[in-house]
Amino acid sequence: MFPPARLRCSTSRPATCCTTGFRNVRNLMPDLFLEKFAMRGTVHVTTDIDKGMDFARVARVMAYYKDAGELEYADAPPRIIDAIKAMKSAVVGGSIGNGTWGSELAPYKVVSDAFMESLRNVGCFFRILDAMLKVPLRSQLVAFTANASGYVTGEGSAKRMTRMSFENEYVDAFRATAFVVVSNELLKLGALADPIISQELRGAVSYTADEQFLAILDAGTNTSASAGSTVNAVQQDLKTALAATDLGAQSKLFFVAHPDRVKLLATMTIDGGYAFADINPVSGGLLLKTPLLPCDACASDAFYVVDASGLAGNADVIQVDNFRHASIVMDDAPNSPPDASTVLINLFQRGLTAIQASTYAGAKVVRANSVYKLTGVDWGSANSP
Repeated sequence: MFPPARLRCSTSRPATCCTTGFRNVRNLMPDLFLEKFAMRGTVHVTTDIDKGMDFARVARVMAYYKDAGELEYADAPPRIIDAIKAMKSAVVGGSIGNGTWGSELAPYKVVSDAFMESLRNVGCFFRILDAMLKVPLRSQLVAFTANASGYVTGEGSAKRMTRMSFENEYVDAFRATAFVVVSNELLKLGALADPIISQELRGAVSYTADEQFLAILDAGTNTSASAGSTVNAVQQDLKTALAATDLGAQSKLFFVAHPDRVKLLATMTIDGGYAFADINPVSGGLLLKTPLLPCDACASDAFYVVDASGLAGNADVIQVDNFRHASIVMDDAPNSPPDASTVLINLFQRGLTAIQASTYAGAKVVRANSVYKLTGVDWGSANSP
């Protein structure tokens, strides 16, 4: 049997666990065993640093284990079992005198929040969302179109007044939904199936949210055509875009571009060196010491300058569901409604399960000149100054 996950060194006798032995013990013990069968002690060993993976574990366990009684034998840590039980158990009705009402759902809220946090590293919407003005979804806002100004007046001079202009804005909500169809054989692999489920769900949810987010930005942005493809053209385009964006001391600036454009920017050279050395070809890095976010949903010839302080938005809790008896169309653009040419595939007959993740989110440009878009961008195609 494997040694316990937590070790205790008694104070009444010399310690028997050295660094080398501790490392060897850790290498022999699976992560899930460590967490599920941990004993009391002072040292807790775990290598599970990707908390966003818990959402995939919840989805996988819910899809494979059909009865609540089977959850005790699931290949998952106790926190995952607690989160699933919180979703499936009846909740006592709320009252004014019950200050802890809803606390039963806390385990799932932790899992959902961790997954939402992991989406910040995949797309642009969830990354920029943290810097936006957080407002309730489907709420009515009042936006300033002309701000108040103050003046210094001399002794005996008339006090000047300014007029503020307001405009009503409505933060509508969209639903970002994605699902992954997996075979029952994959679900039987247990924890080995979690990485692929997590990767696909993150990518799909993030892409869907980014696509709608960019459409919202397009509706409230000014645009201009790019000046060219050279380093000098890049500098001129950035100068034009920043001049057209109202920036202040409280601005929170981001650049958004397609991953292919980010790679080309990262490899542009000038005077024998890289012109934009702070750009990472994968994660984006910094451009003009400003976060550059790669976005798969962005057009390859578009470049966005976004001041998040002029945007309002929010996102709801991520929800998970699964379907075993549904019929689906294996097409990213299916006929709606279906017609005679639509080919439906029954999940149950094929031994498949659809795992769905969805969330309600929304964003709105609430201040003019907070977003600027460059079109026809071809940076890097001609690698010369």
